[in-house]
Amino acid sequence: MDILNYKEETLVLDEGVNDPGIFKAIILAGGPGSGKSHVAQKLGLKTLGLRVVNSDNFFTMLMKKKGLSLKMPADEFEEREVARMAAKGLTDKQLSSTIDARLGVIIDSTSGDQKKTIKIIKKLAAAKYDIKVIFIETSLETAQKRNQQRSRTIPPNVVEFAWKGAQKAKKFLKASVPSRNFHEIKNEFDGKVDMSAAGKLTSWANKLSPAAMEWIAAVKRGQDSMTTETINNSIKSFYEFKSTYRLQ
Repeated sequence: MDILNYKEETLVLDEGVNDPGIFKAIILAGGPGSGKSHVAQKLGLKTLGLRVVNSDNFFTMLMKKKGLSLKMPADEFEEREVARMAAKGLTDKQLSSTIDARLGVIIDSTSGDQKKTIKIIKKLAAAKYDIKVIFIETSLETAQKRNQQRSRTIPPNVVEFAWKGAQKAKKFLKASVPSRNFHEIKNEFDGKVDMSAAGKLTSWANKLSPAAMEWIAAVKRGQDSMTTETINNSIKSFYEFKSTYRLQ
C-alpha cells in the first residue's frame, strides 16, 4: 500500500503460537496530555509482549513525511487532515490484522471517539480476548501543561474539548468490562504513578485463557479436527499474519 508516499514495511512473525500475550488486550484510555506513554512505561506494559496500536505514531510519521509542521498551523489544515485520515486507515488495518491473528495488543486511545472505542472492545470480546481498560486520570490543568511541552501540540480549546470527552467516556468504558478489569490511575504533573496494578497485570498477561489454549491446540494439530468456523478463520488469519508481518 502507498499512502502519502508511505510504503508499509514487510513484516514476519517469529514466535508463532508461543508469542506472549495472545488473546490479551489493554485499552489505554485518557485525554490528551494524560501521560499514557509514561504510565505504560511505569507499569511495564511493553514488557508483557503486547503490540502497541496508536494512530498518533502513524499520524506524526506521515506529517513528517509530507514536511508538515508539528505545531499544527491553520494554513496546513487540509494537508494535515489527509494525513490524519491516512493514519486512521493504517491504524485500523494494523488493529484488524493483530486481532485476526489473536496477538496481544495495547490500544492507545484518547477516549474522544467513545463509539469507536466501545466498538473495538466489542470486536475484541467477539474474538474471545481478555480485556483490561486502564483509564489515566489527570486534571485539565495538567493536560494543558503537558500539551505545551510536546513536539506536536494542539490548540488549548481542542485539549479542553478532548479532555471533557474523555471524562464523559470514562463511565461507558468502565461499564464495558467487568469491574476487576477496569483500572483508574492518576497521573498528575509530578509524574508519580500508583504501581500497585503492575504485578496483577503481569500475572494476567502471562495466564492463558481457555480460548487461547483451545486455539493453540488447534494450530499445533493443523486444525484437522476443528469444525468451528471462528477457530478455523482465526488460524487462517494467524498464518497470513505470520507470512506478512514482522512485529516491531
